[in-house]
Amino acid sequence: MINTLIALPYELARLPLTVVDKTIAARMDETSAPRVTFDRAVGSADKLAGVLLSNRDLAQRGAKRLERSDKLMTAARLEQEAEVRRTKASQKLESGRDEAARKRQQAKDKAAAGLVEADAAEARAKQEAKAKATRTAAAKKAAANKRAAKKTATAEQRKATVASAADTKKKAAQRSAKAELDDARETKKAAAEARADAERLSDLTEAKKQERKQD
Repeated sequence: MINTLIALPYELARLPLTVVDKTIAARMDETSAPRVTFDRAVGSADKLAGVLLSNRDLAQRGAKRLERSDKLMTAARLEQEAEVRRTKASQKLESGRDEAARKRQQAKDKAAAGLVEADAAEARAKQEAKAKATRTAAAKKAAANKRAAKKTATAEQRKATVASAADTKKKAAQRSAKAELDDARETKKAAAEARADAERLSDLTEAKKQERKQD
């Protein structure tokens, strides 16, 4: 009873704070800076007054208000830290998804580039094979023509030589020239066969090319 009477002047002096606490402060967010400042000021005043006035109830009221304010601030801080961690985790997850998507795209691009390179290599191989076959056929044809021309020239030269020989050797020379001409015809025949071989080789190369396209 005595402690209550002693604390009465303090309670009367504190009455404006009580009004503010029930009207204005009550509508504030409990973790807002103005509300925290108000709660700590009131709690500290109650606690100090309780100690000075030896009023245990008043001191406990102030201590509980300070403790409640501290707990609310701690909870708000922990919630903020949790939100930061959630944000970082979300960003990390998004970054991981982006990295995975980038790697998948790189793999697709690399595979596509490999297919393009393989097609280019196959095209080069076909072109080189065709060019080689053409060069081979042309070389064989040129060689056959050269041999035929050489033999023909030789036969003609011998024929001219025989023509200018003595009449007594005319028949023998004519027979020899005829034989040379026959040989030249055989050579031309061989040249024609070589050309046919070259054309068959070209046809075979084209057929293989068509088979590869069909595959």
